[in-house]
Amino acid sequence: MRKFLQELVTEVAYYLEIALSIILAIALIFFTLSLGQQLFSTVIGNSSDVNSLFQTFTSNAMTIAVGIVVIKMFSKPSPNTVIEVLLFAIARQLVVNHPSEVEFLIGIVSVAVLFAVRKYLFTPFDTSNHIIMRASQKVKMANIIARVHIPAKPDETLRDFMVRQLTE
Repeated sequence: MRKFLQELVTEVAYYLEIALSIILAIALIFFTLSLGQQLFSTVIGNSSDVNSLFQTFTSNAMTIAVGIVVIKMFSKPSPNTVIEVLLFAIARQLVVNHPSEVEFLIGIVSVAVLFAVRKYLFTPFDTSNHIIMRASQKVKMANIIARVHIPAKPDETLRDFMVRQLTE
């Protein structure tokens, strides 16, 4: 019963992540349209404060870019996408906010550390492409664990499924 509840909570969390990704994608579409409208009004209008307009436009564009990477992180969670989100967020802070020299140096060191972590400390242990299951495993459970859809008969094992497919 405990294992069933753990799997149920995991599945619910997975679908909540997908729902959150969809909501975030819809919001980012509206923000991108707003950014295009902002660019159009900037080009048409004769504003005297071009620096402020460019600063606002760049800030909004970088925020949308961070949002897009967050959607990638939700849809394909991996250490690599987490590093990408952090890199985009730090780059946004460095480009948009014009930090002091010390904050800028800390940001550059942070980016260098993230690149070093990505290059030297990543291991392929967390890839779900290498799931190994026994032949006695039920196809229904294998579909849930691997998040795939293998069309099978009720209560068919992986062994039975493979034998049936090979004989066909």
